[in-house]
Amino acid sequence: MDNEKLVELVTAEVLRQLNRPHHKALAIFTGGTIGLETSLEELRALQAINTELTVVLSEAAEKIIGINWIKEKLGSHVQVVTTQSPYPGKYLRAADIVLVPVLTQNTAAKLAYTLSDTMVSTLILQALMLGKPVIAAQNAADPKDSWRVQKNMAKAPPALREALQGNLNKLEAYGIQLAPVESLAEKAKKVLIPESKPQVVQSPEKASKRKVIDADTVRRAAQSGAKTFSVPQGSIITPLARDIARECNIEIIYS
Repeated sequence: MDNEKLVELVTAEVLRQLNRPHHKALAIFTGGTIGLETSLEELRALQAINTELTVVLSEAAEKIIGINWIKEKLGSHVQVVTTQSPYPGKYLRAADIVLVPVLTQNTAAKLAYTLSDTMVSTLILQALMLGKPVIAAQNAADPKDSWRVQKNMAKAPPALREALQGNLNKLEAYGIQLAPVESLAEKAKKVLIPESKPQVVQSPEKASKRKVIDADTVRRAAQSGAKTFSVPQGSIITPLARDIARECNIEIIYS
């Protein structure tokens, strides 16, 4: 294959990647409603930076929020998982980040004591075990939140407030990043788009010398039982190749 043809293929692949979502996020909804509207605005802000959302609804969230309302707010194309769906392990593995738009006190308590008796708590705990960044909007679970103080925390015993705050402290110790709901997108963007040195744009001539890793190459590695796949620094990995690597739990390492 001559250089001109290879440059055309590389250019076409770059364009395909530009049109694909740059990031994948798993948004896990509990049945809470405090800050719900704001959380949806924050998720739309992430969609605006080309983030593909997969939404998971707990049993309570399906009844209170509903699939139709999620699709109305976030788009009919959004994948929605319910308790009747197969366990969304593949979506969790593919996710770059896990979001809990409304962290309730009940869910916070389950997570604080590592109880995985619901799909929601199981997914979040597994996300932590997989090393996935987890960000949760804390308003609904925070005993010091202004809405909660006004409504039902003003007369609560100090020991109860301390216990609820202790649950949040445990979650932070486990690695869950807590944030006010209005800062959810900003915090997620810092994870998805970390500050880095400016990248040097290569000329087509230099780009043509970069190795292209396609789906067949990764598929063959998976069939051989490999768990890691080493590629030269600067290689172009096609989107399908990345998808297959995720599905087969193959870690791509740049050498």
